[in-house]
Amino acid sequence: MVPRTTQQTCEHADGSSAQRRTPVDSIDHRLLELLKNDARLSMADLGRLVGLSRTAALARVRRLERTGTIRGYHADVSAAPYEEHVARVGIVVNAADTAAYVRRLMSIEEVTEAETVAGELDLLVRMTAANAARLDAVLDRVNAWHETMRTTTFVVLRKYTR
Repeated sequence: MVPRTTQQTCEHADGSSAQRRTPVDSIDHRLLELLKNDARLSMADLGRLVGLSRTAALARVRRLERTGTIRGYHADVSAAPYEEHVARVGIVVNAADTAAYVRRLMSIEEVTEAETVAGELDLLVRMTAANAARLDAVLDRVNAWHETMRTTTFVVLRKYTR
């Protein structure tokens, strides 16, 4: 089996950076799956589930964190208690610098994630707002930007997860 790789950015003393490929083997993949399902598992439990000692599991998890494969840990909190309105917004942009457009978009509090996509749309964005009026105001703001060519909004009625 050929191990898959993940990229790691290495910062050099002169300020430049380079990408380095780091192998990710089947044990790493299993650790990642376990952590995706329950990020609160102890290192002892993780080690036991993949056939490693606590120390070996910890070393692997730290390496995955250091290389950026594991970017963080978070609580998956339901929006229902907050009665947030959630929408997925497809955006077509005409921007010379898409990364700058995305940074501007991500500076809006209601924008929780953005992805570049292939196809008719350029970006797929997740927005959450306290109410429909606030969601509408955010969409008006984004549509007013000269780089925004078109938006298509899908309001989430119900979310299904596994």
